[in-house]
Amino acid sequence: MQRALPDVWNRRVARLPAEGVLLVATDLQGNLADYERLKDLYAAEDAAGNQPILALVGDLVHGPSPELNEPDAWPSYLGTPYADGSAALIRDFDRFTRTARAFSLLGNHEHAHIGGPVVPKFYEDEAAVLDAALGDARRDTHGFLRTFPLIAVAPCGVVLTHGAPAATCATPEDFERLTYAGYERVGIHRMYAHDVLGALLWARSATDAQARALLQTFFGAPEGVVAFGHDVVHEGYEKAGNHQICVSTSYGLFDRDKVYLRLDLAARYRGVADLREGVEIRRLYGGGGGHGGPERG
Repeated sequence: MQRALPDVWNRRVARLPAEGVLLVATDLQGNLADYERLKDLYAAEDAAGNQPILALVGDLVHGPSPELNEPDAWPSYLGTPYADGSAALIRDFDRFTRTARAFSLLGNHEHAHIGGPVVPKFYEDEAAVLDAALGDARRDTHGFLRTFPLIAVAPCGVVLTHGAPAATCATPEDFERLTYAGYERVGIHRMYAHDVLGALLWARSATDAQARALLQTFFGAPEGVVAFGHDVVHEGYEKAGNHQICVSTSYGLFDRDKVYLRLDLAARYRGVADLREGVEIRRLYGGGGGHGGPERG
């Protein structure tokens, strides 16, 4: 099926252009309100002629079970309450990407539908519950998920991953040989150490040396920024060393703390020091502003 953004789908490495604005968001896990907010931000950038790309870094699906929305049942560690809208969200995102410059990386929760291990969070088998909710749309949705890339690379010096950059292949071509199938019997506590795919889907932290190795693979030099999600940072984001930023856009946060990235694809980001609050680092339900910036060109 034709989609709006080239060089992204049906490959392991999504290649992004050198112009426009990249909106990076993480871990929606079925939160329809946050998803619609991101679409509104995309629409505003598009109306302004900024050539936006909306990049979600995985875990679009698998939200809270209904009993958590009963009176006094919502735990505070999950942030602002919401009802799981995973089935509606993934179906809408399938339609949205046919006309909008938007894509998602594969997350460990999507992987559970197409060859990954069972993921228990709110249910013993999250994928089985969502598949039941999808009904006849299940097969088409699985086909859509199989087209998701594992990582995304932009010439501005940014690499997007779902989990922390705890592993890399030797060459970009080696990434394209990775397969999503065959992990059903790998325990989730072993995934991060199982292989490169497992690490990039499940690792919650990485050393600076590991992040630099991934950057070296794609840029020929160990500089740039790796942005990822997977873990929950209750303050909205956390910079780790010189080259990693973990971003929390939705799941597990109160609305006031939710963060996304707005990156200039024509700039050059050499490290996380180039990412500034109010400029590249923005509140999902707040404003921008700021001074200075990364090198252009």
